[in-house]
Amino acid sequence: MMKKPTFRPDLTDYLPYIEALTDKLNEESILKMSRTDAVKIAIELACKNVLPDVWVEKKRKLYRTLKM
Repeated sequence: MMKKPTFRPDLTDYLPYIEALTDKLNEESILKMSRTDAVKIAIELACKNVLPDVWVEKKRKLYRTLKM
């Protein structure tokens, strides 16, 4: 069985935006979200808006907020 190749895009140019998104998510989240989780959430939301017929299987930490 062949192993699926790992996809590692270079997002260095987008690092300030990714960090800002991560910081915003961590302000409200119960669990600490990583930069990878933030990018995955952004991709999921983009797919939901652009590709409404496509179902995205989430393979990341669950994002939950604590409402006070």
